[in-house]
Amino acid sequence: QKLYALKEQEGTDEANVLLNELLLPTVSNEQNEALTKNITPQEIEKAINKLKLIKLPRPDGFRAEWYKIYLKELSPVLLRTFNWVLNGGQIPPSWGETMITVIPKEGKDKLNCSNYRPISLLNQDYKIFTAILAKRLEHIPPDIINLDQTGFIKKIRTRDNIKRTLNVINHIKKTDKQAIIMGLDAQKAFDTVDWSFLFRVLSQFNFSSKFIKIIQELYNKPTGKIRINGGLSEEIKIEQGCRQGCSMSPLLFAIFIEPLAQWIRQSTKIHGIKLNHNEQKLALFADDILIYLVLTFKYSPDNIDKENFKINWDMDSITHIAPWTSSSKRVLSENTG
Repeated sequence: QKLYALKEQEGTDEANVLLNELLLPTVSNEQNEALTKNITPQEIEKAINKLKLIKLPRPDGFRAEWYKIYLKELSPVLLRTFNWVLNGGQIPPSWGETMITVIPKEGKDKLNCSNYRPISLLNQDYKIFTAILAKRLEHIPPDIINLDQTGFIKKIRTRDNIKRTLNVINHIKKTDKQAIIMGLDAQKAFDTVDWSFLFRVLSQFNFSSKFIKIIQELYNKPTGKIRINGGLSEEIKIEQGCRQGCSMSPLLFAIFIEPLAQWIRQSTKIHGIKLNHNEQKLALFADDILIYLVLTFKYSPDNIDKENFKINWDMDSITHIAPWTSSSKRVLSENTG
């Protein structure tokens, strides 16, 4: 319950001011129109055919098999409902229901509650609707998110960041630069996304008010029940986080975290590694961030925690590439404590 309860955020005003200072690309009018145009029967059919046959029941009891078997009969009803929502109608109350199950993280102590991952089971009609929107949305991030983000972005390959990191390491070794590669991980990132800031980010990228209103409706007072040992808990309020199990969530999160990445790119306090006259600072996969840094700067956890993110500062995630010198040890110690 604490995980999904809204946390009091510090520095929200500062984050909003910072957002206005960032050099962010924008969504075109044509892209916005394609994103919110009326849904077609063909889109519904494709989304239903791609539903996974998972045995776990949904809050309303209807499984994917039911939608697949009665696709012809259900398609007209879904079409009217989906286009009603797209054009400003209220979403069905059942779309706000969630059944939450927890699975243990591989190789972790099962007696520690923090080592369990929450998985949200959403109603299938909600999943069909958001799968259609996600299919439309996936064409936009490549135009507004930097190539150094390889998580969830269509046609962007993870191996590009691996290659970038290897090139940075080789360059550091060849030039004997005093530099580090630092790994950051936003704690429980998906489950702690601040919705008001997400909507602000979408607006800053010039997503249409029509699309933002749809997202706001989907995130309007959702609730969940936790499934444990075959039973269900009392209903809890979900007040933050991307909805796990929703096809749009990975894309929304990639958009949400981009301003933080852009702040690092633009920051004059953080000096990256120059390769072929281009400064390399970042490699991202969703919320996992690698930062390439020359040890001639002043930084602190407070400087980087800019966007209502809570950052894991694990000293094991800092890798010094070149041979240690007394000065590099001193600089690193001063900046990390």
